[in-house]
Amino acid sequence: MTTHLVLGTGAVGATLAHHLAAQGHIVRAVNRSGKRGSLNPAVPLSQADLNDPADAASALTGADIVYQVTQPAYTRWEAEFPALQRTILAAAEQAGASIVLADNLYGYGQPRGETLTDARPQHPTTRKGAVREAMAEEALAAHAAGRVRVALTRPSNYVGANYGIYRDLVLDQVAKGKPARVLGRTNQPHSFSYVPDAARAMAAIGTSDHGWGRAWITPVMAPLTQADLVARLWDALGQHGNPKVTGMRGLAMRGMGLFMPMLRESVEMIYEFDEPFVVSSEDFERVFGWGATSWDDAVAQMAATVRA
Repeated sequence: MTTHLVLGTGAVGATLAHHLAAQGHIVRAVNRSGKRGSLNPAVPLSQADLNDPADAASALTGADIVYQVTQPAYTRWEAEFPALQRTILAAAEQAGASIVLADNLYGYGQPRGETLTDARPQHPTTRKGAVREAMAEEALAAHAAGRVRVALTRPSNYVGANYGIYRDLVLDQVAKGKPARVLGRTNQPHSFSYVPDAARAMAAIGTSDHGWGRAWITPVMAPLTQADLVARLWDALGQHGNPKVTGMRGLAMRGMGLFMPMLRESVEMIYEFDEPFVVSSEDFERVFGWGATSWDDAVAQMAATVRA
């Protein structure tokens, strides 16, 4: 039987491993700490430093399909992320495994009023976007050269009850009746990705015979302003009065960045929230036959998790 290996057990990785196991697949996971966190207890976990070629080769031995969702700290992307991916691609090639890589939308650059689609050329406008573009090109070149079978997934910004920064700044704040803290302006439409949908999309590619050799914008939810999203969560969590939401911009993000470095590093990406950021996942939906979870269902699920 096919062995599926998930690299990284954060919100997406743990959800992906659970989804694959629930489908009856043989699945195991690898992370750097060896701590299970929210990983399904039925999924075997091993510890490895995937930056180390020997560790990576050992971790990937015996895997048929690899899902790469681990990454360095956001503050160390430029210094560490390309080398990490290069090491994992080499290990996948050595193991004879195919690999689904979790990418994102940074490489498309600032949309400037246009809807982002799979057909849009990569044209990054930030440092992190340039890193992502180069990594995607390198991975697809490895596929084209016949070294390793590769596919990339490109979700938008995540929402989800188990997605750390979103849980901390939005869900837990709303649950206490306090102002949610979001990035950028609160009144701009934004196409979000729901964590379970992002995980399911990776599994859909990994368990199919098509979808390889390209990047896919994976299912995104209907565009919604952050103020509207907080209002939905406010109602779902039984809060009274007017919803409270604060949009953080450059100065506030740099200030909070003293305690949450990811916020400081997010300043260059603020365009995603300061203007309309509308995304189409039409290609994926047409080929794989399903789309994103509805906002009603996602909000209900997030609220139920927070209340549990």
